[in-house]
Amino acid sequence: MDSNTKITVIGGGNGGFATAADLKVRGFDVTLFEFPEFKQSIQEIMELGGINLEVLESTGLKGGFAKLDKITVDMEEALADADVIFVIVPAFGQDNVARNCAPYLKDNQLIVLEPGNFGGSISFFNELKQAGCNKNVIIAETDCMIYATRKKDATTTWIRGYKQGMGLSAFPSINTDIALEKIRKIYPTITKRNNVLETGMSNPNTIAHVPIMLFNLGMIDNKMDVLMYHTAFSKSIGKIVAKLDEDRLSVNKSNVVDLKPMSEVCNTWYAYQGAGGDTLQESNATNPIYAWSKLPKDINHRYITEDVPYGLIPMCEFLEKFGGECSHIKAVLDIADAVSDKDLHKGARSLSSLKIDSFDSKQLNHYLTYGE
Repeated sequence: MDSNTKITVIGGGNGGFATAADLKVRGFDVTLFEFPEFKQSIQEIMELGGINLEVLESTGLKGGFAKLDKITVDMEEALADADVIFVIVPAFGQDNVARNCAPYLKDNQLIVLEPGNFGGSISFFNELKQAGCNKNVIIAETDCMIYATRKKDATTTWIRGYKQGMGLSAFPSINTDIALEKIRKIYPTITKRNNVLETGMSNPNTIAHVPIMLFNLGMIDNKMDVLMYHTAFSKSIGKIVAKLDEDRLSVNKSNVVDLKPMSEVCNTWYAYQGAGGDTLQESNATNPIYAWSKLPKDINHRYITEDVPYGLIPMCEFLEKFGGECSHIKAVLDIADAVSDKDLHKGARSLSSLKIDSFDSKQLNHYLTYGE
């Protein structure tokens, strides 16, 4: 651990609280930023001066009171001394973060989207460029958020899962080794992905959350109190998820990404906490850390409103363009469109919005590597 590393966490949600609290307890200098319009979510910790951290023993983490160095709604103040900036906001908020960061970034800062979802780092890069930011910053992203966590109340967060061996790539990927050197001082087990589309499509939330929600509509509509992974993620739904994973893996022949089965991804992360099984359903349904995870009681939850437009929709478009299979993903998308109260395609990430729609595989690989 490099105690000289100064960290800024952008986002006052579950992930932001967990990241700020854990890293402060481990001895880092930590600033937590939230946008002024969401100040209420950090008001009580501003008054307290920090966050109460509780952890599940199997994570190997240490709990305690995390007295943060700064808690602020001033972006300039938040970024002034930061070495590493974790952006932990919903995917639909990442571009807004980029626009607000742009005037205050400094050379050699590392920005990590946790996670990026499909193309998050590319979109962030484009927004910085459009905002006129010419600083020499590195933009990277992870497969997923490193913690499985929830706030217990306005000043207390509880971490029950801590992913080992999670993947990271920078955009462009020529910067990945530099990013890894910095990030491994904070999270030593982080592994290298080939590019940011590989990280985006290694997030299990995209292919697991959506079917679990769509095929448990009766329980959601009736607001039943049900465990999401141990109960609602049934073997039959597991078969649907397996078909989505087959679609996802079919794009490996594009020579742009090298994806691993989602069961392998999740077992790598959580084997030390008890995960195992040949399928993603088996891994999730038996993982002890999910003994407290409840099925949402509203279909208009981010498991649909985020994971569809920032995960499944652009993934499906990518599969179609580069010769992969996507018939099962399309079927699930049709059902999501039918039951959602929102237009999930409106504003969704796309190859066009990422400005990569005209590339063939060779051109795309060059762009992902060099950013040009």
